[in-house]
Amino acid sequence: ADPDGGFPSPEDPRGQAAYPGFRGYARAQTLSGEFGVFTLKPGRVPDGEGGWQAPHVDVSVFARGLLDRVVTRIYFADEADANAADPVLQALPEDRRQTLLATPTGDGYRFDVHLQGQRETVFFAV
Repeated sequence: ADPDGGFPSPEDPRGQAAYPGFRGYARAQTLSGEFGVFTLKPGRVPDGEGGWQAPHVDVSVFARGLLDRVVTRIYFADEADANAADPVLQALPEDRRQTLLATPTGDGYRFDVHLQGQRETVFFAV
């Protein structure tokens, strides 16, 4: 979503996003294990039940050795009030929510994906 929570699609029932150059998706390739995506911070979007989802980015991870992609979300640690009301985050055990939070840095946010282990990122069945 764009900063207003809109999508650059004529199918968005709230109207098409109007941020020049915003496509609503990005791709990043890595050989070192690090990646960077430069985009707009998304706004809140409706949850389909009359409430709102916290700002987040949907992410698909493809990697050698994975037969299918894994899907997760990136939420923003500095959106505490919105995160506390997000139905997806609230459906997760409290100790697992932290794996979906990007932390602010000097020039954006940092989000680490862990495919396995004690700090494994929460992945969703889609």
